[in-house]
Amino acid sequence: MERSEPEALQSVVLAISTFRTAEHVLRLLRSVFANGKTPFLAVVVVDSLGDGRLAAAIQENGWPVEYHNADRNLGSAGNLQKRLQMAADLGARWCYAINHDGEVDLRAVQAMVLAGNAGERIGAVYPNRFRPHRGESWEKPRRSGVPHLLSPRLSSQHALGEEVVWSSSNGALYSLQPQRDGIEVWGDLWMSWEDLGYGLCLKKGKWRQIICADAIFIDTYEYRKAKFLGKTIYVADKPTWYQYYHFRNLILIARRVDGGFKLYLSLFPMLIKDLVVIMSYKSDPLIRLRLLFRGALDGIRNISGKGPFP
Repeated sequence: MERSEPEALQSVVLAISTFRTAEHVLRLLRSVFANGKTPFLAVVVVDSLGDGRLAAAIQENGWPVEYHNADRNLGSAGNLQKRLQMAADLGARWCYAINHDGEVDLRAVQAMVLAGNAGERIGAVYPNRFRPHRGESWEKPRRSGVPHLLSPRLSSQHALGEEVVWSSSNGALYSLQPQRDGIEVWGDLWMSWEDLGYGLCLKKGKWRQIICADAIFIDTYEYRKAKFLGKTIYVADKPTWYQYYHFRNLILIARRVDGGFKLYLSLFPMLIKDLVVIMSYKSDPLIRLRLLFRGALDGIRNISGKGPFP
């Protein structure tokens, strides 16, 4: 017999990340507490260098939110690491992780919980990710730890409960048992590919990761449509400094995981593609190229953490 929505969600901590996006998080919190109390076991918000608005709003509204405001910029990797740590300390079975621009569809989260509870050693349940700004297509399951060479990794149909190696942490439902067993997000990646690194750690620990066929996540990230080698690609509008972490972190992950040579082998064609995209479609191409090679060199030197940029 299936558990009701409130019962299913009582095993879940909702964990929201933010950095200078207080208004977005307040919108989410108003939605979650619309009926006076949350259907989740607990709500966690992890901030970096917050200006006090979130803390004040949480107190004024009397929301029972576990709010952590770091005294440094944790980056996306450190933020996810902290959210999973806090959720595990609250005694939950699951953590539903979203970014400030994510969504909380209770029916989708419930479906993910039921899918996770139905399997053995499920370390993560991912939604079917629909990207309206990326060709209005569904993201294909990521069955390999090697990032795709050409974006799009898209399909005209959503996935049907398939096993994967990793997916985006935005909208992911993570089991907290791996966290308690000592498997953690590599917070020292700081920004970029931390969800790939964690997915590979789950795989190494023999934890399964699946896509829930009944959970839809609308990913509104903005892309620009372009042509590359006759194929349609979608270029993400990342800030210039982001280029430093792109290859650095892939190299660091390859150093740390078993079978990392496959990831190493993928880097050269990825580098060629990135060089073409940077020179053809990106702003400030010379700056981006300098940052790309600086990051790659630091990855080879095994330098992690927040780099000199931004």
